[in-house]
Amino acid sequence: MKFLEWIDEHQEDMIKDLGDLIAIKSDEGTPEADAPFGTGPRDALLKFLEIGKRDGFRTDNLQNYAGDIEFGKGDETVGILAHVDVVPAGSGWETDPYKMENDGQFLQGRGTQDDKGPAIAAYYAMRAIKETGVELKRNVRLILGTNEETHWGGINYYVKNKKMPDFGFTPDANFPVIYGEKGILTGTLKLDVDLSKSVVKSINGGTAPNMVPDACELKLDSSIENAEEFKALESSDDFEFDSEKFILKSKGKSAHGSTPQKGRNAISILMKEVEKLLPEEDEFRKFAKFYNEVIGFNMHGEGMGIDFEDPESGKLNYNIGMISNDEKKIEIVINMRFPLVGVTKEMIIEKIEASSKEFNGVFTRTGGEEPLRVDPNSKLVNIMVDAYREISGDIESKPMTIGGGTYAKAMKNCVAFGSMFPGDEDRMHQKNERIEISQLVKAAKIYAVTLYNFVTEDNIL
Repeated sequence: MKFLEWIDEHQEDMIKDLGDLIAIKSDEGTPEADAPFGTGPRDALLKFLEIGKRDGFRTDNLQNYAGDIEFGKGDETVGILAHVDVVPAGSGWETDPYKMENDGQFLQGRGTQDDKGPAIAAYYAMRAIKETGVELKRNVRLILGTNEETHWGGINYYVKNKKMPDFGFTPDANFPVIYGEKGILTGTLKLDVDLSKSVVKSINGGTAPNMVPDACELKLDSSIENAEEFKALESSDDFEFDSEKFILKSKGKSAHGSTPQKGRNAISILMKEVEKLLPEEDEFRKFAKFYNEVIGFNMHGEGMGIDFEDPESGKLNYNIGMISNDEKKIEIVINMRFPLVGVTKEMIIEKIEASSKEFNGVFTRTGGEEPLRVDPNSKLVNIMVDAYREISGDIESKPMTIGGGTYAKAMKNCVAFGSMFPGDEDRMHQKNERIEISQLVKAAKIYAVTLYNFVTEDNIL
């Protein structure tokens, strides 16, 4: 197949384009008149559309909320849904997260795995099909969103203002194919905790709901009598204590909120130790006791009674992503991924509030999506699985379900498809995010074979 040879011949061009995208710090920022999610996501979108124009594709920009790159002809359109925004870099990187490092084996930088790297792989698959003259029965359109990591405002704007493709995939998860995605519920649990009755003055941890927090900071009153006990926590690598500012910092390990077991939650690490060191009557100590008993290091919400499960997608995933306070309340941001069947958001919220009634807990929903399921035996899925097996040689891996939420939920007849291979190290939403060059090229070839079949075969649906 000429288009596979074309991808090999243009590997360096693909790496160069990816590096240009990584250089744009595109985590969500302050909205501006021409940048609904900040200048970073806007600039990354504009750069990708510029690449598309350079290579002779049709492009469209929907008010910097989203855009697309398209070619082909026909009554049907194949859709590829990707995003150019990233989560904040966090701490502990060995390299500049916004200057892609190429050591000959890996490309390292924020967005290499999620989702700029996979998006570029899909784009170069499109280029390969176009530039080798494959005769098309359908259009192919790459849609680029700008705030997938937060509230989906970009893709929602696109859906409202432009007809969506008929079927397709999003390169934002795992191979071989994700045919089912759990529902997502994100919200803030507000608890009555009067810090005027505590030696704790403030707490702040986490940077995003869908990231396991790798840092948390507790500010203590200077009148505290056992500061040396807090200082003694520094014997563990998990803590630092500033004896002048009376600030205790905990350190964890970030991970994607859909897989909290892969990280170490800095908020939970801090709470476990702080409860032991505060006076019995301290108001924050009472809260810490509740936290450790009801929330703690649970990955499925067991303490709140929300560890629902079904046979196909398993148990609910549960991540405490952020914590903050004012004088009278503590706010905990919770990100949950619930099973495909048998559970509603209302059931989850009811149990969360019931488990926190000691502190008059009120849960306010801030985001989420319903579960997704596409028939794993459909022709749509089989074409993708066959392409994966042809290029990878892996005939053992099966279509699966995940806790992560992708743009597949924004379109009918759409599934998540790569670009992480079985056995790859998952560094999404973590420090030193990277992708192996050989895997990036292999993903582009899988997408190219898939697109070839999508645009040449009859009756995909």
